[in-house]
Amino acid sequence: MMVVVAHPGDEAFGFGGAIAQAAASGAYVAVVCATRGHFDRRLLDRAPAPGGRNRSFDRPAVWRNLDTVREDEMRRSVGMLGVRVLRMLDYAEEGLSAVDPHELVGRIVETIRMHRPEVILTFGPDGISGDADHVVIGRAAEAAFQAAGEPLAYEDDLEEDQLAWRAAKLYQLVVSSDDLAALGASQTTAYGSPAGTETLTIDLGDLAEVKLAAIARHVSQTGSDGPFHGWPTEDRDQFLAVERYRLARSNLPVHAGGSAETYETSLWDGLA
Repeated sequence: MMVVVAHPGDEAFGFGGAIAQAAASGAYVAVVCATRGHFDRRLLDRAPAPGGRNRSFDRPAVWRNLDTVREDEMRRSVGMLGVRVLRMLDYAEEGLSAVDPHELVGRIVETIRMHRPEVILTFGPDGISGDADHVVIGRAAEAAFQAAGEPLAYEDDLEEDQLAWRAAKLYQLVVSSDDLAALGASQTTAYGSPAGTETLTIDLGDLAEVKLAAIARHVSQTGSDGPFHGWPTEDRDQFLAVERYRLARSNLPVHAGGSAETYETSLWDGLA
């Protein structure tokens, strides 16, 4: 399984339950993250390359190496979730919309052909929070899902030994507006997906605690009190209890869509 996200923290906040469940069942899980989690305008002016470049000129209180800190937090998070491989693409946060779409899709195609996942998870068109980077990475992952299985796609850009790979299914994360409404005062504004668009609900059970622990690794984003500080425990547990996904693309006789007829029981439906 492969999860394609925009920022450090996305893997835990959004997809942590599915990742933990897949890893616990013995699946090989890879996570692809487009950015290191800090906006540095200079990254827009040159090709992506590794390194700790961010230095705050306008806000000196910002951690000078926040990209390095957030990558470290992400590595701790994915380690707790059971991820085997973490791939950082090193683009600029808040800058994915400025990246050449052909290039971004090609970077994801490369990772798909390298790791050969059966199932890919990413963001949908709403980006859950409306975040532009979420929307862009979700669109690119969907395009890469298709292109990775076409032998002539990106043939001049990738290594000779990378063969085409057709993943079985592509899922998009859904955070139901009905679930958020049930939280009442704890509901986050401008957040969520239209109700009834999911085709799969994953009950996390005890793995909700693993997801919460992975989220808590992102201290630079959540603070030392944690992301749910001030939430009633009941609201927090309800929010973490399930994850919902929409089957957006399928190369199996399991049809994509969002209706009772296409509802699934697991990410692996239709796979031997």
